[in-house]
Amino acid sequence: MQKISLKNILSENQKISSNEQKSLRDAMIKDCYFLLIDHGIDNSVIDSAYDQSRLFHSMNDNDPKKQASHYRHADSSRGWSPCGEEPAYSAGTKATCSAFDMCYEIEEIDKEFENYGPNLWPPKMPLFREAIYDYFLECSKVEKKLASVIEETLGIEKDYIRSKMTDRSPSTMRMIYYPPVEGIPEDNLFGISAHTDYEVFTLLTQSEHGSQLQKPSGDWHNVDCSRYEIIIMLGDMLEVITNGLIKATPHRVPPVTWERYSITRFCAIDGHHIVEPLDNFTGEKGPLYKPISQQKNIKDGLAQASANTDAMETNQ
Repeated sequence: MQKISLKNILSENQKISSNEQKSLRDAMIKDCYFLLIDHGIDNSVIDSAYDQSRLFHSMNDNDPKKQASHYRHADSSRGWSPCGEEPAYSAGTKATCSAFDMCYEIEEIDKEFENYGPNLWPPKMPLFREAIYDYFLECSKVEKKLASVIEETLGIEKDYIRSKMTDRSPSTMRMIYYPPVEGIPEDNLFGISAHTDYEVFTLLTQSEHGSQLQKPSGDWHNVDCSRYEIIIMLGDMLEVITNGLIKATPHRVPPVTWERYSITRFCAIDGHHIVEPLDNFTGEKGPLYKPISQQKNIKDGLAQASANTDAMETNQ
């Protein structure tokens, strides 16, 4: 798996920067993913977020603090979702994970599309809120830098992506817990089943190996990295913008026998923006994708996942 140094790309040494950009372009086109190193997030920030995620998920599901942060109490889908309530991103599958979802802390509520609004934090857990939001904001810094780097590397107009990544975007972050699966799992059981992400790109870290990414060849790749290396997965919106030059990264988590945590930061543009293939990627073949907004792509994807879940429950 290609390792890309953000520090090298941003280097004032033109040769170092150009060489790293070439490696980045090759990784995005040939593999659809890469590992980001030298990203600037301090190890202590990452460790604190994982410590608090472990503390939260280790609480009994009936704990009042956990129940108070259940997503059913939120104005949007933010908050805690217990094991067994993750939708089936691939038809005919079941998921084993639980998660806590949050976004930018905005007092105003987007009642029409639920793209932004206040988070539903568990009460009496100030250290949880502080550690998780600190990590989120550090990821936001990486998000902006990486968006600019991708624009320059692919020849996209400066700030075309980055300027649309504001605190009103549906840029959710998920603290996910995967319990160990004992015995021989069912064939259709996953931590999370195969899918691509609906946003521009995704920053993923993991406590233990378990994530699998799919190459354009169809082969699945096991990602074995430390929690301090960020797995970059490319999303649906970048695929549309580049007219398919860049493919969104299919990924999944098979059932594992060890306890596992991950933190996933989805990097989205503001929901109302309509994107379509840019002229410099269409050429003679023309646009291969229809225009679509970020909020519609998320809504359509989640609706399909919910439909898959309903179909599974009906057939049981």
